[in-house]
Amino acid sequence: MDANTVLLVFIAVGLDGLAGLAGGVLSEPWLQRRLPALVAFAAGTLLSAVFLEVLPEAVKAQGDAAFAWAFASFVALALLEWGLGHHHHDAEAAAGHAHGAHGHPGSPTLPSALLASDALHNVGDGAAVAAAFLVSPEAGFATAFAVIVHELPQEVGDYALLRAAGWTRARSLAALAAVQLTAAVGAAGVLLGTRYLPSLQGTVLAIAGGSFLYIGAVDLLPELRRGPDARQRVVGFLCGLLLIGGLHFAERFAGGHG
Repeated sequence: MDANTVLLVFIAVGLDGLAGLAGGVLSEPWLQRRLPALVAFAAGTLLSAVFLEVLPEAVKAQGDAAFAWAFASFVALALLEWGLGHHHHDAEAAAGHAHGAHGHPGSPTLPSALLASDALHNVGDGAAVAAAFLVSPEAGFATAFAVIVHELPQEVGDYALLRAAGWTRARSLAALAAVQLTAAVGAAGVLLGTRYLPSLQGTVLAIAGGSFLYIGAVDLLPELRRGPDARQRVVGFLCGLLLIGGLHFAERFAGGHG
């Protein structure tokens, strides 16, 4: 592990943290117009990253055991979300409560449960980014981009839910900013852990592959079928697929002629 790799990991984690504050920075009318396409774009980038970068690199490092780790991660995330009683990534439904939400004691989403779920998710994101950069810069960039893109609609939804629970704008942003720091904890844990247990990076990538697959296929992809603006959603999804897919095949082509 060299200093450049560590620097790239924490730059990516920092950008991910900034994306987490987007809900309080971007205008609500713009978000209402663009959120369907953003959610679909995030689904496309996540699924492309899983099948073209994350899982293949995990299999190289761990062999067939990578599939067991990915499956376990997929099931664990499903059970976690069901246990918390809400879909953490259903950003469009949550954003519908953002405008004019000033305290509803009966809100179904408890801020403490929301933030705890967000913190656990961010630890995993940070760990995945670090593990991917340890494999190669290409895998790192693809994974980091997918993480950052899906963070935007997710955190917009979280911000909206906190506001709907009666939190002020400042308190909501402060809480989300604090939760974003857990991504750095996950990244640091992988960077330090792989010094003593090199096989950890393959395991982390496999776990990330399973969780990304769950988020993209279960939480985000169904958004393509909701609402009247199907064209915007389909275009967003295809753009996400083509962006990561295009980068992947361009890297392979360049590598074959290098």
